[in-house]
Amino acid sequence: MADLLFWRWLKRLGERREWSALLEHYQPTTNAEIRCYQLRALYGTGKREEAFAQVADLWVVEESQPKACDPLFEAWIANEYLTYAMAWERLQLALDNDERQLARYLLRFFDGSHKSWAQSLYNLHLNPSAVTRTSRYATDTENSRRAIRHGLLRLASRDPERAAQAWEHYRQSHAFTDADRLAIEDTLMKEMASQGVFRNNPRSTDVSGDLAQAMASAAIAYSNWPQAQHWLELLPAEQLQSNRWQYWLARALSASTLNSERAQLAYRALADERDYYGFLAAERLGVPPQLNGVEAQPQQATREAVRNLAAVARATELYAVGDLLNARRELNTLITTLQPDQQAALAHLVMDMGWLSQSIRLANTAKLRDHLTLRFPTVYHREFQRVSHTTTIDHPFLIAIARQESAFDRTARSSADARGLMQLLHSTATATARRARLRLPDVSDLYTPHVNIEIGGHHLAELLLRYDNSRPLAAAAYNAGPSRVDRWIRQASGMPMDIWIETIPFRETRNYVKNVLAFAQVYGQLLQTPSPTLHAHEAAVP
Repeated sequence: MADLLFWRWLKRLGERREWSALLEHYQPTTNAEIRCYQLRALYGTGKREEAFAQVADLWVVEESQPKACDPLFEAWIANEYLTYAMAWERLQLALDNDERQLARYLLRFFDGSHKSWAQSLYNLHLNPSAVTRTSRYATDTENSRRAIRHGLLRLASRDPERAAQAWEHYRQSHAFTDADRLAIEDTLMKEMASQGVFRNNPRSTDVSGDLAQAMASAAIAYSNWPQAQHWLELLPAEQLQSNRWQYWLARALSASTLNSERAQLAYRALADERDYYGFLAAERLGVPPQLNGVEAQPQQATREAVRNLAAVARATELYAVGDLLNARRELNTLITTLQPDQQAALAHLVMDMGWLSQSIRLANTAKLRDHLTLRFPTVYHREFQRVSHTTTIDHPFLIAIARQESAFDRTARSSADARGLMQLLHSTATATARRARLRLPDVSDLYTPHVNIEIGGHHLAELLLRYDNSRPLAAAAYNAGPSRVDRWIRQASGMPMDIWIETIPFRETRNYVKNVLAFAQVYGQLLQTPSPTLHAHEAAVP
């Protein structure tokens, strides 16, 4: 909280042009607005060259900078510090970030042949198919190659076959650098793979981690296990050792080689892990999934020492008066300064306050992964159990949705205006309540746990009915909406469910489904009602 006030005060000094005071108290920061005020302060106190020497780092960025930077940039440009190289670099950054308005603004800094090719670059960003008209771009210069490269990369994501045909011409007619050739060919290969087209003799050299990952993901999506194995084994060693890629390497090995010992070894190692991939591996081996929890409570002396910290006292008072934002800031700052036993004690103290969402966040921040009491509290047990009974939803699955949605914060409100434990939009809650013949809720009712859980449970039950009781599909629809899930499964009937989950287009939804399934497995064991991570009827997309 003190830091926030400091930066606000420093900004205020800049707004009032109190340059000497600002320079006296300035501290290095990544905040562009504060940095611009600091350089303006240098300029305003006669240190012009020192200020101008640092402007390029602020100007050559992919987005528009704060208004506070404008006077600084104007003086810098007027004194002829801006070069064509800087203008080209920023224009490329802006287009790579699809900042079209900024890109149009930047065109003013070019003239002559630079201007015509900068305009061509911008035009190809808007209409990349024009790059196939090779006679338009016959000139071979650095700037023409820049425009062609951008057009090919843009076209590849829309029509990789046409982009590949155009590249066959340009690769012979233009003197592209080795780096540009590799970038274009890698992009074409990835985009062709995303449509299920793979080379018979895939490349094994000059392979970046990003390329290997993209190619492996595409191969998994199409169940092309030889290609998946090839690209997975080209991942950097550290990346390949992640649970995700170990699981898929085991899947590829077991699909390519009957009774693969390597696959069995990988599955056995994964089966000891408490996460989505570990639970899937355990099921493939037919062994019980492991929780590997640590339930040791912090020593009383440690709890008391942490309780007596000034930051804890401030956070407690702020929480008591409802200032959750600043209470959270105090705790998030404090936990990074504590030893592991103190971090656990702080998280337990916050849980004892009843602030479960924050105790979960603190446990995650402090990497207290094995403290299951902190990370997976069992709360509102009666409410969840009652709704589970009336809707026939598995109790662990219902509670897993709430754990993922709000971390049990009954006051949670999202940027989309979803509210409460199950994060319901008022419109969705009203429609669901009407269909279930429940009392129609006011907006404030959604912050009442039993109301929110009941309506959220009925909404989830409707999704389960819609998707043949498939929890992965229902969870995806709860997060992204049923219309999107309907579209995603339209051409996926029969696809193995683990592959479908891995290829969900939205990263947020992909991670959401994995988390919910893993949380349901954890809660199933904690509540002594264990069940498979994927039921038999969930093995494939219906």
